[in-house]
Amino acid sequence: MKILSLIAILPFVISCRSQEIIDLANLKLNEPIEQISRFDDQLLIGVETVEYPFSLLLEVEKSQRYSFDGIDLTGQRIIFQINSETLKTDSITRLGGGHIDLNPAKTSVELEHALKKYAATDRIYGVRIELKTQELKASILKKLSERYGKGTKNPNTDNGVYWNIKPQNKFIFYAPDYNRLIILNNAELSKTCYWDIMNGLIDFGGCDNEKYMADLLKNATKPEDVKDKPTLKIDKNWNINSLIIGETTEEEFTQSPMNNRFERMTEIDGTSGKTNEIYYQDNYHDLYCYFSPNKSDPENPTRNTITGYAINDFRKVNISFGNSLKPGLKFEEVLKLLDKLNIAYQPVDFANYIEIKTSSNTVTLNFNEDMLFSGMFVK
Repeated sequence: MKILSLIAILPFVISCRSQEIIDLANLKLNEPIEQISRFDDQLLIGVETVEYPFSLLLEVEKSQRYSFDGIDLTGQRIIFQINSETLKTDSITRLGGGHIDLNPAKTSVELEHALKKYAATDRIYGVRIELKTQELKASILKKLSERYGKGTKNPNTDNGVYWNIKPQNKFIFYAPDYNRLIILNNAELSKTCYWDIMNGLIDFGGCDNEKYMADLLKNATKPEDVKDKPTLKIDKNWNINSLIIGETTEEEFTQSPMNNRFERMTEIDGTSGKTNEIYYQDNYHDLYCYFSPNKSDPENPTRNTITGYAINDFRKVNISFGNSLKPGLKFEEVLKLLDKLNIAYQPVDFANYIEIKTSSNTVTLNFNEDMLFSGMFVK
C-alpha cells in the first residue's frame, strides 16, 4: 500500500517541481545553472555581444517560472551570465561589432558541450531581466527602492539608477532606457568600475578606466595573429573564391576548398516554422556566407543558392581583389579608385562605409576608426 501511495503522488511531486517559481531577487547569483533553469523551457546558450560581450549567456525565452520579489515575469526574456575564460580573455568576436551566436540547449549534454566550448563554469554570476512594459518598469523600481533605498543616478543614461550592495557582493543596474534590470555577483569583478553598452562606464569610486579595460581584454588574441587564415579572392563582380552570387548552390559551397571550418546555421520563423535563411559561420575568422533556402525544399542543398557574404575584419584573412582594391586603403583613396573604375556608389558624407549598388545586390565597404578599408558585406 505504501508503494502504491508513493506511485500515486509521484506525478504530483514532479508537477510541483516543474512549476516551481524562482524568485530572481533572492538569488545569490552563484547557483548551478541546472538549479535556476529547466530543459523543458526554451534555452539558448552562446554569445550576444550587444547584450554583453565578456561572458557566456544563457537565455530563457517565454518561461512562466520566474518572478522578482513577487512580481510575475512571465513573457519577459531572462538572461543569465556565466563566467567564461574564453570570452573574458581570449575572444575576438566582441571586437568585430555586433555578433550573435546562440544555440539551443535542450539537454544536459548540449549544455555541457557549450560550457566546454567556451571554457565556462557551470554556475551563474549574473542575471539580466527584460522589462517590456512601463508598468513592469515602475513596479520593479518600487521594489528595488523598498529593498535598497533610492540608489544612485546613472549619469550616462536618462533614467538609469544603480546600487552597490556591498554586504551581498551585488551590483544592481536599473536600465529602463534599454528595458533591462541587471544584477551581478561582483565577488570576482572590479569593485571600482563597471561597463556595458546599456549602462556605460560606472565609476564606483577610484575607477581607473584604462586599467579596467586593459584587464577585460588581457590576453585577447590580436586579429592579425589568428591562425590558419583563409585565402579569399574577390573578383570584379564581387564574387568570392569562384562562388557566384545568386548561382552557386549550397552543395557546391560545402564541396569547395573554402568550406574549411564553417558551421551551418538556420534561421527559423518563430510563427510559421519556415526556414528564413541559411548561413555558414566561421566566427574565429569573422567570415560568413548566406544562402536563400528553397521554399518547398529548404534542406536540399542542391536547391539553395548563395546570396552574399560578410568579411568583418580583413586582418583575420588573406584577401585580394580583382579590381585593384586593397585592405588598408584610405577612405579617400577608395573613392578615387571607384571613380577611376567607373563604379557608382552612394553618397557617403559623414559615414564610415561606402555602398555600391549592383544589378543583383548591395556591396558595403567598411572602414575602421582610422578610416582605413577594413571589411566588407555583400548581400
